[in-house]
Order: sequence, then C-alpha cells, then structure tokens
Amino acid sequence: MSAGALQELEASMPDLPDDAMTARRTLQLHVALSCPANAAELARRVGRPERAIRDDLDAMIANGTLHVQDGVLRTTAAARLVAEALPGEVREIHELVLADVDAASARPATLIALAESGCRDPKLLGHLVRVVNEHPDGASVTAILTAVARSTGLEDAGVQLLRATDASIRGRTELVLRLTEALVTAGSAATRKRAAVLAAGAHVQSARLERAGALYRHVGGDELGQDAAWAVMTALGRGDLEAARVWRAAMGDDALTSQSSGLLDFADGLLRSVEEPGSVSLDRLARSLSALGPFGAELVLPDTPAAIGALFAISRGEPATAEVLLDRALRAGLGGEAGRRRHLLVSAWSLMVQGRLHAADQRVESLGSLEELGDRDLLFYWGLRAGLARRRGDAHETRAAWREFRDRTLGVSLSLYDLLPLGEMMVVAARLHDAERVAPMVEQALSVLEGLGHPPSWAAPLHWCGVQAAFQSEDPAALMPHANALATAASRSSYAATLARAGRTWLDVLRREADLAAVEVSVRELAATGHVWDASRLAGQAALQHPDREGTLAMMQLAREVSKGHQQTQPVPPRSSTLTARELEVGRLVLDGQGYRAIGEQLFISPKTVEHHVARIRNRLGATSRGELLEMLHDIVTATDR
Repeated sequence: MSAGALQELEASMPDLPDDAMTARRTLQLHVALSCPANAAELARRVGRPERAIRDDLDAMIANGTLHVQDGVLRTTAAARLVAEALPGEVREIHELVLADVDAASARPATLIALAESGCRDPKLLGHLVRVVNEHPDGASVTAILTAVARSTGLEDAGVQLLRATDASIRGRTELVLRLTEALVTAGSAATRKRAAVLAAGAHVQSARLERAGALYRHVGGDELGQDAAWAVMTALGRGDLEAARVWRAAMGDDALTSQSSGLLDFADGLLRSVEEPGSVSLDRLARSLSALGPFGAELVLPDTPAAIGALFAISRGEPATAEVLLDRALRAGLGGEAGRRRHLLVSAWSLMVQGRLHAADQRVESLGSLEELGDRDLLFYWGLRAGLARRRGDAHETRAAWREFRDRTLGVSLSLYDLLPLGEMMVVAARLHDAERVAPMVEQALSVLEGLGHPPSWAAPLHWCGVQAAFQSEDPAALMPHANALATAASRSSYAATLARAGRTWLDVLRREADLAAVEVSVRELAATGHVWDASRLAGQAALQHPDREGTLAMMQLAREVSKGHQQTQPVPPRSSTLTARELEVGRLVLDGQGYRAIGEQLFISPKTVEHHVARIRNRLGATSRGELLEMLHDIVTATDR
C-alpha cells in the first residue's frame, strides 16, 4: 500500500483496524480505475459480501473519500491512487473489470477511467469502438478512443475501419457505408481492400448486389483472396454464373486456416447448389458452418452459410434440415447481431411453410426493433408477415404487409436469395388483384434463374407460388408457364416432381375432377416435403369440392392427420366472432354443398333470406370469390368444431 494513500485513509478513519483499512483502500482504487455503479458491481470483482461493501461505500461517501456523479462512484484522488499503486495491482483490476463488462453494457465513464489509468488491453479498444458507434456525439469517449488507438499504433483510418467492422457485425449498413466512403479509394492498399470488403458487405445486406459486385471488382480477385467467396455469392445472386466461376477460381484451393476452409466450402456449396440438384451443396454449406461457427460474432459476414444453406434447404423441400443449420448458427452466435436477426427470419419462414404458425410468431417477436433490419431483411420480414397473415385468413394484415413490401421494393433489384418472399407476394398480389405490381419483379427473378440455367432446387418454390397465384386469380394463362417449368424440372428434382403432381391435382380439385386417391398421394407428398400447411389446404379444398359426403369426411380427416402437431391456420378471433349463430348455421350448410332452397327448407327461412345471409358472410369475411368464401368458412367451422 502506498504511504500517501494509507495516510489519507487513516486520517479520515483513525479507528479502523488495518485489514478494514486495506479493504477500503482496495475499494477506493477500484473506484478510481473503473467508476462502478454500485456495491453489487464491486462485490463481483473483489469477492466480498455486497452488504459489507455497501457499508464501506456509505462510510467513504459520508467522509468525502468518494462521491456519486452521473450515476457512478468517483474519487477525487483517482490520479494519485493510480500513480501510487503497484503496476501488477492496477493490471489485475483492469483485467477484472474487462472480464466483468461486455461491449453491450460498457459505460462510457468506466471505459474512460480504464483508459486514463493506462489500460491498453485490446478488449478496451473494442468496447470504446462500440460505445462511440452508439454515441457518436460523445466527444470525450471519441477522444479517448483516438488516444488509445494511437497508443497501439493505429492511425485514424484504422479507427474508422474498426468502427465499420463493429457496425457491420451489428448490421448497421448506413454507418458502415458512411465510415468507409472515403477509405475505398484512399490510404494504403490494405486499407482500401478492407474498406471495400466492408462496404460491399453492407450493400449485400441492403439488397444492392450490383454495387457490391462493383466493389469486389474494384479490389480484384488477386487481392480479395478467400474473401472472393462473397463475390461468388454476389455474382450468383445476380444470375451471373460465369462470373461466379471466375471468382471461385481466383480463390484457389489452399485452406490453411479454419476461416479460409469455411469460405472455400461456402463458395463451393453455393456453386454446387446451382450446378447440381443433389445434396452435396448442403453438405458443403454445413461444413462451412462448422468451420466458421466457432468464430461466433468475431467474423464480418454479409450473409452466413447457415442462412444460405437454410434458404436452399427450404427451396428443395427440406425445412427440417434448415432448422438444424439455423439452430447451430444461433447457438454459435455466428455473424453477431446481424447474423442473429437473419437466422431468426429464415427460421420463422421454415416454420411458417410447415404450418407451425405460433412458433414462427415467436421467432418474429424475438427479432427486436425493425430499425436494425437492413433492406434485404426487411423484404424478408414483410414477406413473412404477409405469409403468416394469409395462412390465418387475416385480410387486413395481409394487405398491410403487401403495401410495405410493395413500397420497399421500389428501386431494389431482387436476387436469388429473395425468391421465397417474392413467391409469397405473388400469391398475395393475386389474391388482392394487384398482380401487375409484382409482375416486373417476377420477370427479374426469372431472368436471374435463366442466367443460372434455371436450377430446380432454387426455382421450384417460385413456380409453386406461381401456380398458387394463378389459382387465386383464376387465370389459366398465368398457370401454364409455372406448371410447365415444374414439369420440366421434375426429371432433375424429385421435389419439383412432387410440386408438379400437386399442382395438377389441385387443378383437378378446382375443376371438380379429382380422384380422391390422387389427392391423398399429393397431400402426403406435400406434407413430407415440409408443405404441411399447403397439404392441409389441398385436402380441405378437396373436401369442399367433393359431392359425396363420405369423400368429404375422408378429406377432412386427411387434413387433420397431416396437420397433427402443427398449428394450422385458424380464423382471426375478431373475424370469426362477427358471424352470428344463424350465419354459422348457414355457413355449415353451404359447406355441405346445399343450395339456397335446401338450406331455407332446413332452417325454415326463404331462399332469399339465405342469399342475404351468404352475402353478409362474404362481406364480413372479405371474401372476393366463392372459392375464397368456402376456404374461410371451412377454417371457421373446423376451428369451431375443435
């Protein structure tokens, strides 16, 4: 213990024994080095009971040794205490504080105190970067960051790159672009490369693949090294298969580190997903996840092998595989906050297509603020919201999500990785009689697929949605291109073959020409490929259209069977509650296929009154066609009977 500090403490508390004096002096040094908030924080670091520390703090505040300012404890003797302390003692407290504080909870006062007391631990630099990014107007913290960075040999450009890296991990794309704007064409070659890679990643997250590609070309394949994996992803996303192959060749085949190995597997998995219909690509993407996963939030990833692998798995009818990949990535924290949000969105989509709507809702709710989502993920989010609302029969929410999606796609070039939300919006647009608005986006997507040789494992879901959209709009001309594309892909993809058969069966159902055995085959095949909700809906529609009551009951039982264990679509409570008991009676008889006269005879009302009841039901439910009315009534009656 330094003589000056001990004498001052003894003078303020002359009756304390030596061990109590030493304990209080330790607390005072902790305060000087870290500006803690309370006794609980100090108790974690010094290993003493919180109550005893609180008593000591109260006593030192009472005699003026300590004081509270801006919500933290401070001491006016901080500079002298640090100067008189042993170097090992100061270093130990620095380590204790940094081990106890994470980047999300670090207070500016604590970081400033650590820096002013001589701490130069790399963790401190990382915490300062995070705080400055969160509070860019905080001049004192910014000055401390600059001082600490320079003491470690970093110039201003290096600090900007550190801040851009932190912002990228959290998905703050606009901040990344602002910080790297001047560095892309200035400074050393290493600085220019790093700035360009960070900026390109921000453009990927903002659904601007063309600008990302320009930045990768600006750096060049020789300089990018294994980071060319992201150029491969960008080229494939834009439908340029040849460019993707050139970028992959520039990467070489040497993988001396886990990161290099993960990026090589990522690029190979993506290329194979386009060139081969088999499962080799999923294996490569899973290997990439295994290699990159241990890095957690340390890596800057424009996208992740888990997210891309999951999109591909869903697109080939394997949502369960998608869940495995995404759960692994979420546990590892791969890609930081930006990665977490991306993984939650894709996971919610996988759950939605299976009909597990409540679980999908939970994933969406855990996203947090939408302000943190980039344009790419916002498109996915609104497609997801529309899909969930459509499956619940919530017309108001479906329209709201469609408007958001429609507005956010203005000026945005959709890519290979946006086909799932685009497909959902094709169905929604057809249902809302706004197909013209989505048509240019569909043409753009088809152009991307054409540039890649129309890979069935990516294209099949889009064409399936095209078939569903044609059913919604009752437009045979719109049906044929998508039905033909599925039929053509059937020879290369068993999943496409399943969808092609299901589409033909569905058309037969709508024409009232379906064979129940064929319906059952398609329903079970759809359910086996993860399309549990679609499978249940096909069985339900077959039940509505079948003239034989026995066949109707068989189809309804099949619908319940395939959806067992999944939360299927149910009517929104306000909507179902608007039907009166009499309207529900009428609705049941309409579902049985009875005409107005037969219904009137059973309920002792006139056929005209029955017609009025049906008109009111249609208006209340917002149904735009008889088929849609029957679907909604089926959902309501099924939910009521449960």
